[in-house]
Amino acid sequence: MPLTRIEAENFTVFEDITIPFSKGLNVLVGENGMGKTHIMKLAYAACQASKHDVSFSQKTTMLFRPDQSSIGRLVNRNKNGNNTAKISVESGCSSENGECRI
Repeated sequence: MPLTRIEAENFTVFEDITIPFSKGLNVLVGENGMGKTHIMKLAYAACQASKHDVSFSQKTTMLFRPDQSSIGRLVNRNKNGNNTAKISVESGCSSENGECRI
């Protein structure tokens, strides 16, 4: 399942980010604490969820909060006070319009 895009809003270090992926190799570069590993975890959770044995939200919770603490701690509350995080992952899997949202 090739990923085509990840979007995150108020999630961990991200206030609002859209990352498009190209076919082939994609490289994440940035300073420490910028969220590179968080993007990789979201991508991994999406790929695992595509196997249908676990949902995206379950896999994301297991990856980010293995200690079973609240997933709500991943919401970025730095500036806007919003208590909701949104994550969207798109892939190039087959459907009517050629894309699937997880």
